[in-house]
Amino acid sequence: MSRESTPRRWAQGLRPAACLAFAAPVMAVLLMLGLHGMVDAPPVAASTDPTVTDVLGDQLPGRETIQSLKRTLSVPSAATRWRGLTPFGRDLFRGADQKFSAIEDGPVGPGYVLGPGDNLSLFVSGLSDTSLVLTLDRDGQVFLPRVGSTYLWGLTFANAEGLIKARIATVLRNARVQVSMGRLRAIDVFVLGSVARPGKYTLTGLSTAFNALVAAGGPDSLGSLRDIRVLRANREVARLDLYRFLLDGDRSNDERLQAGDVVFVGLVLSQMGIQGAVVRPGVYEGGGPLSLGSLLAMAGGPSPFADLSRVNVERVDANGGFRLQDLPLDHGHGINPDSLMLSSYDLVTVLPLHERVRNVVTLDGFVRHPGEYELTPGLKLSQLLAPSRLLPEAALEQAELRRIDPSTFRVDVRSFSVRGVWSGKDDLELQAMDAITVFSSARFPRAVSLEGEVVRPGTYTAGQGERLSAVLRRAGGITANGYLPAAVFVRRSAAEQGRAFLREFVQRRRLELAEQQARLAQSGDSTAANEMVRAQEQLTAQMESQTDTGRVVLDLDEGGRWVNTARDPVLEDGDRLIVPLRPATVTVLGSVMNPGTLMARKNGSFQDYIKLAGGLSHDADLGRSYVLRANGEAVSKGHAGRIEAGDAIVIASRPPNPGSVGRALTSSTRFLMEMATAAALVMAATR
Repeated sequence: MSRESTPRRWAQGLRPAACLAFAAPVMAVLLMLGLHGMVDAPPVAASTDPTVTDVLGDQLPGRETIQSLKRTLSVPSAATRWRGLTPFGRDLFRGADQKFSAIEDGPVGPGYVLGPGDNLSLFVSGLSDTSLVLTLDRDGQVFLPRVGSTYLWGLTFANAEGLIKARIATVLRNARVQVSMGRLRAIDVFVLGSVARPGKYTLTGLSTAFNALVAAGGPDSLGSLRDIRVLRANREVARLDLYRFLLDGDRSNDERLQAGDVVFVGLVLSQMGIQGAVVRPGVYEGGGPLSLGSLLAMAGGPSPFADLSRVNVERVDANGGFRLQDLPLDHGHGINPDSLMLSSYDLVTVLPLHERVRNVVTLDGFVRHPGEYELTPGLKLSQLLAPSRLLPEAALEQAELRRIDPSTFRVDVRSFSVRGVWSGKDDLELQAMDAITVFSSARFPRAVSLEGEVVRPGTYTAGQGERLSAVLRRAGGITANGYLPAAVFVRRSAAEQGRAFLREFVQRRRLELAEQQARLAQSGDSTAANEMVRAQEQLTAQMESQTDTGRVVLDLDEGGRWVNTARDPVLEDGDRLIVPLRPATVTVLGSVMNPGTLMARKNGSFQDYIKLAGGLSHDADLGRSYVLRANGEAVSKGHAGRIEAGDAIVIASRPPNPGSVGRALTSSTRFLMEMATAAALVMAATR
């Protein structure tokens, strides 16, 4: 804090130390007694009620209308034409340098054409063995000892091998000659046209037009995948269509390159898009006249969920804009897709089926195989609920049939008896979308935990309607050192209710704090008031992070007068009883000079323990002070009477400033402190 702001705060009557006056007792309680994680509580289950979005997904009513209006009013362009569809085959060249690099050390076939720079390994065996390495020179010749120069340029490897053997046989009879390829020559080729990186590339002699295309990064956004030409001496020697490779794996037209060849990539001349219920939606090149049937084939055909009774074709109108056509293709009653020729920039939409499964009924609950069953003609309840399909614990007197009216979708719930259905009574004929639930007649046992000073602590099974005293009697009662009036009784349902209350309280308190901050900002009040708000925010966050134990206050006396009365609770599953040792202390908290734990005194009064704690502090508010009994019950000071061992005395605090801001913030801080104190004492009792 700055020095300049301190006098201004004091002038407004709020000292810096007073800003956290309310927070200090609460934080002390939390730190002293350790609120975090003392008792595990079951989580609150999230709501599983189905919503409209769960049923319809993204097809909410009105959404398609809005999208169609946007498309109608937008200006058509090549960039927005395909509505997110990706061009087919373009991802082939992503990282293709590593996937499709030319082979440098692989085997050479007999059809390999020799040229300057190629190496041949020659082995001749006869009277003496000779091994030579022959390199084709610039003229395409090799020198053979005792034979002379031999021209090999342009010959295939098989023909060159035959020629070398024939020439050597003229000078060496009965000699055995072996010829193999050595290091391959490097060739310079040009990749031009609509490619990512046009230019000259040095490749190996085994490279093909596809390898050259990969080296140049593939066609650019305007380049064609279907119009790739190989030019040799200004003559077209091959034409590569990558669609044959992508769709059928056919590389028969991938020409092996020679030095000086040009690989030229032409422009995309026509494109058609297809979307919807097809196997491979995307944008495809025409490569010439293309029919709807051919486009469907390139897209992998319609998916099993395609509705071929209505296919949309959005075409470029000669008068400008686009025009929509609805075409039926199904069951031979529509047009022949091979006869409908497409134009560039046509967009085909194959609509999905929207027919829902109607011939099903659902069976769930205590049956052997819950799920959906086929609705056969005349299927009745007795057939679906055959005895072999029910579990042994299935309730035969109570089941439910939920029937949906197909016209209004109203749900009618009917109760029936399975026994009655088997006897022929109420044996209804089932309809589409019927759902049957079979309940259980079993009543599962309830587990109750007895802990602490119990003769035989452990987990016990409580019968239907059994009370706490009966289970405690089976456990042998409490030990001689146990103190039943201070016992802590924890219930899961109470913990859930406590968490719900805490969430509601925190939300409400946050809204109040936000309103207070807004008022302070408008009034230009002191920064100390803002610090008080921040302190309360910290306390609220601290309370939000606490775990509710679910303690239920019981009035149990050592004389047993509570047994089989309204004070003797009927047990629920998961209940816990923790019987502590007989206490010997009294706790004094809040606005006293020395808060802490004191040894209990016989017949000690409220004032006696205040004196033992050093007396009241200057901000103590006796009118709001109270006593928290060992059993969790809170009583005001005026009705406290004698203080017993295990009790806690809580002295509340007065606001440090009676001004408007102090009054606005005091009540909430007090409430937080009292809640934190009570919660901390409960936590301590359950240790």
